[in-house]
Amino acid sequence: MSHDSHNAALRLVDDLVADGKTHFTFGEAQQRFGQSPSATGNLLRRMLTAGLIDRVRRGHYVIRQLGVLGTPSVAEEVALAVGAAFAGIPHRMAYRTALDEHDLIVHPARSIYVATSRRIRTKTLSGRSLHIVREPETSISIGAIACGSSWVSGVERALLDAAMRPNLVGGAAVLAEAIATAGNRIDIAALIDYAEDLGWAAALRRIGSVADTLEVECLAGRLHPLKPISADLDLEPGGNMPHCWRDARWRVRWQQSPDEIASVVKQ
Repeated sequence: MSHDSHNAALRLVDDLVADGKTHFTFGEAQQRFGQSPSATGNLLRRMLTAGLIDRVRRGHYVIRQLGVLGTPSVAEEVALAVGAAFAGIPHRMAYRTALDEHDLIVHPARSIYVATSRRIRTKTLSGRSLHIVREPETSISIGAIACGSSWVSGVERALLDAAMRPNLVGGAAVLAEAIATAGNRIDIAALIDYAEDLGWAAALRRIGSVADTLEVECLAGRLHPLKPISADLDLEPGGNMPHCWRDARWRVRWQQSPDEIASVVKQ
């Protein structure tokens, strides 16, 4: 990078940081730089090469944090990359990404899961696979908490997400691991309220079944169904495996025995 380009790049970064921005768009860069689209594009490419910024998706960039220059920012701060890519779009980091954010699972999430009502064609985010889960806009913010410039499912919503669609977090064993790890961090009233707001009686039944069966501290015996139970429910829906056990209270059918699930959770 030439001396003039270097100075222009540093001025752009300094101006953005001074305004409290951690991410920006191509249009914002062009406006601040005051040059043509081609000149702005050339500057941004040089900044990428120099490690000053990271391109999270087409036209969306994030300023790399001091101390992590030279590494993809998403590896250090997923919320920063998601906030940049989804600026102005209602969204929520969810499912396995949210469980990872709250340290509820041992194995980190390699992909990024974002719930939004919009159609997003982007398949990757700062080098990681991006999975979009479409939700009604009215449900995006339920149980969400601020995370930098982005939003993420709070602990209670993260568990409901996982219980509603266990396939998006790695299956029933991962769901059970998250519930057991959350334990006394769970606000039971909030968990029930969110389940009612979302109409997710099935998710609450799965959480209740796991909590009672594995005797999760501070949660076992403290949940109740949102409505009378009239039919059995699979702990892991959509699987072809026959169930091997069913709990009597929640009528949830487990494809693995409680002992098998418990052994995975305790590892």
